[in-house]
Amino acid sequence: MNNYLPLICGISGPEISNLETQFIKKFNPWGVIIFERNCKSKNQLTELTGALRAITHEHLPILIDQEGGRVSRINYTDSVVFDPARIFGEMLEKNIEIGSRALSLHSMIMASSLREVGININTIPVLDIPSENESGVIGDRSYSHHKELVAKAGRIVIESLSTNGVAPVIKHIPGHGRAKVDSHLDLPIVETSISELEEIDFYPFKENKNTDLAMTAHIIYQDIDADQPATLSKKVINDFVRKKIGFNGLIMTDDISMKAIKISVADAAVKSLDSGCDLVLHCNGSMEEMESIAESINKEINLIGIPDNLIKIFGIKCAVQLNELKEELKKTLEALV
Repeated sequence: MNNYLPLICGISGPEISNLETQFIKKFNPWGVIIFERNCKSKNQLTELTGALRAITHEHLPILIDQEGGRVSRINYTDSVVFDPARIFGEMLEKNIEIGSRALSLHSMIMASSLREVGININTIPVLDIPSENESGVIGDRSYSHHKELVAKAGRIVIESLSTNGVAPVIKHIPGHGRAKVDSHLDLPIVETSISELEEIDFYPFKENKNTDLAMTAHIIYQDIDADQPATLSKKVINDFVRKKIGFNGLIMTDDISMKAIKISVADAAVKSLDSGCDLVLHCNGSMEEMESIAESINKEINLIGIPDNLIKIFGIKCAVQLNELKEELKKTLEALV
């Protein structure tokens, strides 16, 4: 198994620049994440992912945040439009059998469309349960306010993506649903007791703990660690995510350049890995920041491999036909009317 720098980085545009090529060849990051700025057309995106693998290796993890609804990174003219999670939570509540099939089909279509353009990891499902006072950053990205429905929806998405060649990422562990401010803009502080967090917020993550990848929440849980957000907290990562929730897969940070993190990206990267995270996620494509992170973690942190479970998922050949899946999904949705 080859080893890579524990970094998932972004690139600045629809093509890899010479500087980005040099950076990737020099530091050998674990993966690359794709955003809307990188997606102009199906052909262009397919060429981009192919070019990334040409300068790295065939199993390069290429990630995207394609949740559906307002969090959709692929929006070019002929792209598939995906619905937000909440729609499927409402279907599950109305009819568990039909709702389950609809969500499964939706996720299979998503997996197939991503694999067509060379993407092999999607950072879903969102397993957060939004509270009444939540900032709105989660909102309809969550399947439901009911923990059992969120857990079930998560299982459906995880299985449907994984069996169609795309690895899922459960997020935002151990739960982002009580944040009263958007962690992209500031640091949320959650004052809820440990007992309530364990009973409600942690539940969907415990029920889906055998997933290969998880993403952290940049949130202070005051009753666990009043000084550090989860991403930078040994108490949260080791005592709760690892031991209480029982998650043993790879833990990636949420975007380390978000405003919830109050120290430099380089210091935050080192601290997150020291606190128990396995991978640093940096999304904005800033070469200056990427180099500072890479230089910092290259000095202090061990390299990391790609688990066999992920390589197995990456190797699955999609046998599904998009048009057939879309037609079945249409009929399934009509049955709910």
